[in-house]
Amino acid sequence: MIMGYHDIMRMARTEEEREDIRERFFKRLDETRGEVDTSDIPEVTDFSHFVPGKPYVDRIRAHNLKVYEERRKRQQALEQPILTK
Repeated sequence: MIMGYHDIMRMARTEEEREDIRERFFKRLDETRGEVDTSDIPEVTDFSHFVPGKPYVDRIRAHNLKVYEERRKRQQALEQPILTK
């Protein structure tokens, strides 16, 4: 089980121990903050993230028209009478 900051603070018996733990914790936290390498993260230049929806809707409409046309042809083929002798 991993112990957290609050678990360690509960183990301290005196106020001086708590202060010492708190100081060491924040010192170690400040040391590790500078170690993060962000050089490979690209810089964001367009914050709007706007993407037009018309091309997407046009593709959906074209697909739906194609499906409706196939269904109409299939229905017409079923409605034609079967001629047998």
